[in-house]
Amino acid sequence: MSTPLWVDNLDRLRDSLLAQLGRIQAGSSHSTIKGSSLEVVVRRTLREHLPGYFAIGSGQAANAAHELTPQIDVLVYDNTVFPHLAVNEDHSVVVCCEALYGVIECKTSWDAARVADHLQRFAGVESQRHAEYADGENAAAYYVVVFDDAGVSSDALAQLADATRFVGIYSVAGNRAWLSPARETGFEECAGNALSLLLGDLLCDCLHKGQKDVDALTRAYSTLRQYLG
Repeated sequence: MSTPLWVDNLDRLRDSLLAQLGRIQAGSSHSTIKGSSLEVVVRRTLREHLPGYFAIGSGQAANAAHELTPQIDVLVYDNTVFPHLAVNEDHSVVVCCEALYGVIECKTSWDAARVADHLQRFAGVESQRHAEYADGENAAAYYVVVFDDAGVSSDALAQLADATRFVGIYSVAGNRAWLSPARETGFEECAGNALSLLLGDLLCDCLHKGQKDVDALTRAYSTLRQYLG
């Protein structure tokens, strides 16, 4: 049996991403430039592979109490109903947290303390969604893409436990991932192309949550009133 096209394509794409990482690391010693370059590559990859319904960007999310999350490398969200609350000169955006499907943080190397702090600050804002979207099905997933061969300890995973949302850590060079589905706090280590695992998990989570405008638009309207005053 021939290799499935999806698998073959993503294997080649993983190799390309690692080659790009090598060029980025060779071309700049500045950590901010490295990180920004990797974010651009990940956002482009998602735009090329996810259905067009799902918008891809970077920036922050706000809740109806007008609190902001920390800066987020990659936002996956709905923009067919919910508006951008702000669009900045660098094209980063501020979106309603109810519009979020998931967020992705990109790391050249694993940093357990920084990831745990970022997740905690993000969840503190995003979890305060409008009552119309407060059920557990709507919690935005949290993904971390680590480009080096990350080794994630059990203590680090315990700091990332969040029963309200899907949490995943993906090591591109290490060909493995650590996954914790929504409503669970334990992590399972999975071997395989981390890029393929990420796209599959993200796609399944987005499709499971469904289009946010399928049911009555009055849900979105009552939510937006809180944002727009």
